[in-house]
Amino acid sequence: MDEGVSPSKGLLMRPKISALFLVRDEVSRLRAAIESVSWADEIVVVDTGSRDGTQTLAKESGARVVEIPWEGWVISRNKALAEVQFDWVLFLDADERVTPDLAASIDAVLEKSGNEIAGITFPRLSYLRTRPVWHGTWYPDRKLRLGRRSSSFSVRGGRVHETFHVDGPIVDLDTPLIHVPSTGVRGYLTKSSFYAELAAQDRFERGKRGSTMDLVLRPVWEFFRCYFVKRGFLDGRLGFWLAACHALYYFTRASYLLEMSRNALEEQAGSPQKGPGQWPHEVSENAAREISLRHLGETVDLFKREKRGERERNEGVPSRYGPM
Repeated sequence: MDEGVSPSKGLLMRPKISALFLVRDEVSRLRAAIESVSWADEIVVVDTGSRDGTQTLAKESGARVVEIPWEGWVISRNKALAEVQFDWVLFLDADERVTPDLAASIDAVLEKSGNEIAGITFPRLSYLRTRPVWHGTWYPDRKLRLGRRSSSFSVRGGRVHETFHVDGPIVDLDTPLIHVPSTGVRGYLTKSSFYAELAAQDRFERGKRGSTMDLVLRPVWEFFRCYFVKRGFLDGRLGFWLAACHALYYFTRASYLLEMSRNALEEQAGSPQKGPGQWPHEVSENAAREISLRHLGETVDLFKREKRGERERNEGVPSRYGPM
């Protein structure tokens, strides 16, 4: 691993940085992303099977191109990290841009503390069309995207919403990374549904099971949190739309998880039972949850009948439910 330093605008020297992209079919967005990190000491584009000329564009833009098979976000990102030359790595997506101000802030921190810290975070400012989203759950959306491989800079997580980690001190910058997703309403909703299904699969495999409560209450809370607690209303109509989409994501995730849970119960009910205690552990938990929910419903119904009978007795009406 090259431990060299690179000259910056000041008199000091900062550690060298590799800018890294993991892409597929990003010919329309990658050039601007590469240009935004032209100050980096190395630019590496790891491609996972593009068919639109992304590899050629990356080479023409001055990047070194490496091709690997797609194995999911976590595995593919970690394999991409093995392809760079320098210790400090700035890991970006094709729809992200580093502004000159952010580049200067990174330079300043690394010049001063590059050998003492393990990573740098910064907020991510997203644009929808030409409008920045400054509130709600979209901002500050702080990201750890710059870290040292010698400090175990790596990616963890499931099928979706993976996170970066380092072992050691982290510096938080205030200058944002720019995020410019290019999808319209249809693309946004399609992508949201896709991610919701992947997240539901992760939760199901971790033993989580769907419930009507999650289907109803969680989306309501998430809308309230995004629009009021996170002040999404300050972004006007856009803030309302984003809060509604945020709530829809949680409704969709809960719907997928509830469907998976019910499918598991149906598979259990349709399978021949071999004997007491011989059901798979996960299916037994499903059956227990279904029984508990049924008993809870019966308890609520009984409580309602008791309250109605009490009210009718107090009003002098003969109870239809017999003596209490």
